[in-house]
Amino acid sequence: MLLNFAATAVKLAAGIATGALSVVADSLDSLFDGLSNIVGLAGLSVATRPPDADHPYGYRKFETIAALSIAFLLFLTAWQLLQAAWQRFGSAETLEVNSWTILAMVVGMGIQAGTSIYELRQGRKLRSEVLVADALHTRASILISLSVLGGLILVRLGFPQADPILAAFVAVMIAKIGVDILRETLPVLVDKAAYEPQRIASIVEGVDGIESFHRVRSRGAFGDAAVDLHIRISPDKTIQEANAIADEVRRRLLALEGVNDVTVHIEAQRGPEPDAADLFAKVKHAAGELGLIVHEVWAHRNNGNLYLDLHVGVEPDLTLGQAHDKVDRLEREVRLRLPEVTGVQTHIELATTQVLTDNPESAEMQVYVQQEVEQAVAQIPGLSLPHNLRLRRNPADANKIYLSLECAVAPDTPIVEAHHLASRLEQELSRRLPDVENVLVHLEPPDQL
Repeated sequence: MLLNFAATAVKLAAGIATGALSVVADSLDSLFDGLSNIVGLAGLSVATRPPDADHPYGYRKFETIAALSIAFLLFLTAWQLLQAAWQRFGSAETLEVNSWTILAMVVGMGIQAGTSIYELRQGRKLRSEVLVADALHTRASILISLSVLGGLILVRLGFPQADPILAAFVAVMIAKIGVDILRETLPVLVDKAAYEPQRIASIVEGVDGIESFHRVRSRGAFGDAAVDLHIRISPDKTIQEANAIADEVRRRLLALEGVNDVTVHIEAQRGPEPDAADLFAKVKHAAGELGLIVHEVWAHRNNGNLYLDLHVGVEPDLTLGQAHDKVDRLEREVRLRLPEVTGVQTHIELATTQVLTDNPESAEMQVYVQQEVEQAVAQIPGLSLPHNLRLRRNPADANKIYLSLECAVAPDTPIVEAHHLASRLEQELSRRLPDVENVLVHLEPPDQL
């Protein structure tokens, strides 16, 4: 900053002494080099603050805003110089250019050259937008000073119109520098991709355990880039295994030059069709948020449309209207979270989180039910050895009886057929025992008895 102000003083003194507009313009260019240093210092003082609650991503973009302020100052200077150059064209004012004027320009250029080389080297080393932008500005100023120096020689040789022409040229060059700064800084503010997605993909593809990945994004300034992406991992991986894979992705991307923040989102790999387990998990999660219990879910297609049938348990102290309202909310929530589902059908049942105390049954009732069970089992081929029969009455309604039992079935019986046998027995017992509200049958191979 001090060197820029020194170059400004030398050039401005020469410009005022000779009345050369191009020299004054060049001195203003150097002046704004110094003023831009002040803006840059102010921006850096904010940009280097650590992240906090209000700015969790840090303050780095304040440096970008400071660079934009430099561009604005350059545009303002260029406009004022163009106006002065236009007025000078119609003026009969004569200029006096001597050896001291030329020497002042050479000294100013020497100061600028040393400043530009040092600042550009440090800007690239420290990965600072402001330093690089200002160094490029100073480098361009040297070329402008060379042009002005050539114009002064032309004025001394008898071509006075060279002065406003070169002043206009300086103004255009200053504006171009402002445009260059905009090209460097605006992409950061509008979150332009910092890296080509293909470059990131080539790194992620080399990590074992990733089924696929998508939504690869990057943003940020040079040396302060952030990357985020979604990776899909096989559903049979544990959470620890999935985290290990994500950590490896993060480690490899952080090794990429200029990247200092990586966010990896983990998803379960899904097939082209909705996964039933995924559907059920989302349904049960939605039900849990509403205080409901879903203990059975059936997903089926009809003419290409997906439907869900749910058995929903509600608290026994609710009225029908209250239970219906809660289950309706569940249906709407399921449709919202699973837009691929065409319709949701629910069956309301009682559910309780209390430990219930069974009321003992009479010995006569136990013998009667045992006989009915044995007769029902005998009528269904494939079932045998009914045992562990338990009767219990609903504490909330003593007229309702629950029956549970176990039966033997051949171990090579397909599970679909076994389920069918259990359903037949439950239906037969419900017919034989009208006081029994619910029957639960557990099947197991004979060798497990």
